[in-house]
Amino acid sequence: MTVRVMKFGGTSVGDPDNVARVLTVVRRRADPPPVLVFSAMGSTTDVLLEAAVLASAGRLRSARKTLASLRATHRRIIAALLAGDEGRSARGDCAAIFDELDAMAAGMAALRDLSPAVRDRFLGCGERLSTAILVRVLRRAGVPAHWVDARDVVVTDGNHGDAMPLMGPTRRRCRKILGPILEQGLVPVTQGFIGRSLEGVPTTLGRGGSDYTASLVGASLEAGEIEIWTDVDGIMTADPSVVAGARSIAALSFDEAAELAFFGARVLHPRTLAPAVEHGIPVRVLNTARPGGEGTVILGNASPGPSPVKSIAYKEGMTVVDLVSARMFRAHRFLGKVFEVMERHEVAPDLVATSEVSVAMALSPCTSLGALVKDLSALGRVEVRRDQAVVAVVGERLKEEPGIVGRIFDSLTDVRVAMVSQGGSKVALSFAVAEADIERVVRRLHRRFFEGDEAAPSMVAAAGCAHG
Repeated sequence: MTVRVMKFGGTSVGDPDNVARVLTVVRRRADPPPVLVFSAMGSTTDVLLEAAVLASAGRLRSARKTLASLRATHRRIIAALLAGDEGRSARGDCAAIFDELDAMAAGMAALRDLSPAVRDRFLGCGERLSTAILVRVLRRAGVPAHWVDARDVVVTDGNHGDAMPLMGPTRRRCRKILGPILEQGLVPVTQGFIGRSLEGVPTTLGRGGSDYTASLVGASLEAGEIEIWTDVDGIMTADPSVVAGARSIAALSFDEAAELAFFGARVLHPRTLAPAVEHGIPVRVLNTARPGGEGTVILGNASPGPSPVKSIAYKEGMTVVDLVSARMFRAHRFLGKVFEVMERHEVAPDLVATSEVSVAMALSPCTSLGALVKDLSALGRVEVRRDQAVVAVVGERLKEEPGIVGRIFDSLTDVRVAMVSQGGSKVALSFAVAEADIERVVRRLHRRFFEGDEAAPSMVAAAGCAHG
């Protein structure tokens, strides 16, 4: 039996109308039975985090008020979707979880504790709440749903807040627990985002964790396809909030999708694809509000499109660090010393560009930046540019397209480019610009490659530019 894994995000289950759309989608795809993975409803995780912060600061009354509001929201959703015994049962399960949250908040307030382990246990309640409701909604609609605790299935290390799944134990648990449920013709309903360490302590998978869960389950069960249901029509040629004319991409390669995810495409987290890539399982991104659309399918290899560029992504909040050391000219240990410093401070650059006497690095926000810069200064002159953004122009054909670098930068003559990196990735050309320039940069590139605008100047003013 070919298994399909279907993951639905928080927006898809954020209110009764959206839940009704999910029901329609699932009922149309219920044969053979899929595995359903759900996020917390709407903004539940954000609200839980707010309550946790309040409680750990000693503001228990405010934390309880926040939790009471969230409890009322879930009660309203239950009232709109369930009646009779199903409604009473769902209210009872959710009440028990909220009582657990209330008790945890009291403990956090007393101890002034928001340790990573406590935070994981607290935030993980959001997915438990949503599935306690949704499993009953599905049954009421005629779907033979069977609730499964993801903490019994997804096994992780003990890195709270960003736990790494242990694929061997997870695969065995998936096959042992989910396999028999599917063989009985039932539909497993489980949670994204949460897991449990080998020691039995609840963990979370970090940002994009629900997608990651779907990919892990799909890989473990050797699924035919993994579907990520969200609120956009697949992966777009650019961020639609920046480019009004952004359009859905029919197909991407795994490499293209991974680059887009890493460099800020909002649909998928970079790690999400790893288990699917390893097992060659297609991932399809679909819109719950437009279930008839094809969305975007991500494959091991995808046919090239008419443009060498598939999409333009960006990541804000970056810092560019330039290190110049003339005394290290042609010194074979120069880069080694630089990366020894990076490793010591546990900082991994998102981009690196090098020349014989310089290194430019784009860094995501980190608390150790000051100490890092101090240690790098022992190797040479350091310049720090804050409030930067990294733009990634992504496409499989970039590596073989003559003149593509010139065509990209022809559009940006009045934009100061802090660094350029090409070669580390075969499917992306990346560069850093000031955050204030990001919208016009993305819009110009989109016009150039997707809207037929060739009216661009011929040079780019680049500062500290090196190719790596």
